[in-house]
Amino acid sequence: MPSLRFTPGERHVFRRRAHIPLSVWASRNLIVKDGPYAGGRYRRDVNPYLAGIMDTWSLPGVKEVVVCGSAQTGKTLIMHAALAYCIDMRPGPRMLAMQDDDALGKVVANKLVPMFRASPPVRAQLGKVRNSRISFRDGTSLFMASAQSQGQRASISVQDLFLDEEALYKQIAGQGVPVEEFRERTRSYEHKRKILRVSKPIGGDECSIVQALEECDEVRHYAVRCPACGEYQTMTEDGLTVLERHVTPQEVERRKLGRYRCSRCKFLWSDHLRDQAVARGRWEAENPVPSPRRIGFHLPAILSKAVSLSEIAAAKMRAETSDSPVIKQQYANGMWAMPFRAVELETSEARILQRRDPDLEPLRVPGDAVALTAGIDVQKRGFWYVVKAWRPDLSSAVIDYGRLTDWDSVHALMETRYEYEDNCPNTGKSLAIWRAGIDSGGTRSDEDVVSRTEEVYTFVRRHGAGRLFACKGASHESHTPVRATSIDRLPSSRVRIPGSLWLYLLDTHYFKSLLFARLEPDARQPMTLHRQADEAFAAQLSAETLVRDRNGKQVWVRKRRANHYLDCCMMADACVDGSWLPSFQMIVERDREAAAAKRQQPSPEQRVRPVHVPRVPLPDRLPPTRAVPPRRNEAGFMRHRGEY
Repeated sequence: MPSLRFTPGERHVFRRRAHIPLSVWASRNLIVKDGPYAGGRYRRDVNPYLAGIMDTWSLPGVKEVVVCGSAQTGKTLIMHAALAYCIDMRPGPRMLAMQDDDALGKVVANKLVPMFRASPPVRAQLGKVRNSRISFRDGTSLFMASAQSQGQRASISVQDLFLDEEALYKQIAGQGVPVEEFRERTRSYEHKRKILRVSKPIGGDECSIVQALEECDEVRHYAVRCPACGEYQTMTEDGLTVLERHVTPQEVERRKLGRYRCSRCKFLWSDHLRDQAVARGRWEAENPVPSPRRIGFHLPAILSKAVSLSEIAAAKMRAETSDSPVIKQQYANGMWAMPFRAVELETSEARILQRRDPDLEPLRVPGDAVALTAGIDVQKRGFWYVVKAWRPDLSSAVIDYGRLTDWDSVHALMETRYEYEDNCPNTGKSLAIWRAGIDSGGTRSDEDVVSRTEEVYTFVRRHGAGRLFACKGASHESHTPVRATSIDRLPSSRVRIPGSLWLYLLDTHYFKSLLFARLEPDARQPMTLHRQADEAFAAQLSAETLVRDRNGKQVWVRKRRANHYLDCCMMADACVDGSWLPSFQMIVERDREAAAAKRQQPSPEQRVRPVHVPRVPLPDRLPPTRAVPPRRNEAGFMRHRGEY
């Protein structure tokens, strides 16, 4: 009877394997390729909470694991360890998906392939490495796919699927949902498939990783154990505290003043005690179910050694003292891995008129204001403008608004000085406009002349004087609210601009959301109006509303056509944003330091006059000094006057 012989690849596929938890396998075979522990084996004690996620994913009955976590918590390490584990312990086709080809290429070249070559059991199976696929000697493959390419995720059946940072996957019009199409690739392996989805949440409840967490059979949170009382508890935002009051976020980070208060014994944890509490913690399910198939894990940044309690406390202080939706979203998404539930914004004329300050006269600067900004909206005939006064804490007041007829009026506005209100320390002084933005996205004033955009560019070059800047609303949301770009030619005539011109692109969604938030009664940086503000101003300021479209995306919709004052206020707010350099905060801090240094200088009456000390004449001849003969010490060295 002829005997059967198996190739090494067949023996690798068909050999019987004892179940080894993923964290145990990784501690034996995985070499970390980046971070502070690069070059060493994976250690379970560095991030103790990762072992529970890894071992859950490697359980035979678990089909899908969802990790909704903050940055720098070890999410990527879980995915890379699971990939290497599959190559050795789960032969079969597998796929890694990322948001685009560029990110995919960097990860494969700089992390995955070096890690595969450093792991002995994986290196023994490693074959050819291509751009879209890595082959192994047992006949299996690892397919790489981008969420932007529908063809890369079609006609492929995989046993194991890995979705990295799926919240960044963009849905292209006319195509399907990338995450769902990726999951469809595992239908042929219904009884043995495994899916791992890791991502930081971005936005609100519409984020795919947030929805996946809600659809899981079981959601687990990490309960730490207090080093003082031994009580298990889930770390929440309410436990954050600061050792001193009336300190800035910068001081909290610099002096490490952040602490966490135990919910039971009220003992304050430092970063070191927090790490001890995490090391003694465990995963607990909200609503445990028998034999769960889809399990979710919530992983906030406060559990990671790489993130200090002071850093989280400072971020909380910034979010609480700001009305910026971007700062609040970054704090919720980045620190706590929670969705930012942004409400639809809408205001009415009556609510805006309630923001009138009965003590503030028009054309007068509040006593505690330090700078004036302006926004100018360019129309086919004439201009609209708004002037706002700003305090150091970014609260503001509208002190002037109206309509201008020609460019001479615009120049006169930039030269206007506004006096401070009566009965204030600055009475008798005045302020000029520190920075102003003028809209450059206009149309032609007449058919046979240059466009309004070219008129704006020409006027800014001649009369801007470092205070008036050309602005334009960005077509898409940006990572920075204000972004400067250089223009070297006029848009229509293509005439070269000598020395070029800076054009400032504004994230209109961000600044409109910020403006509406500052109009709320409980705003941290409130915006008020002078007492004679009328209904026409309020009507234009409330001309738009933020709603959700059919795809769940937030969009601004006009309720009425005239919204010029809204655009003007938006540009005036952009002038003091921290992303417009030099920023308003830098100027305020510089003036504060100069005032403090001036206060420390003594007055002319307090200055100490130098005391005249009469010069004592020396004698004509000094008495002779007695020479000290050199002596030898015990070692034989010459010694003279106490020196060797």
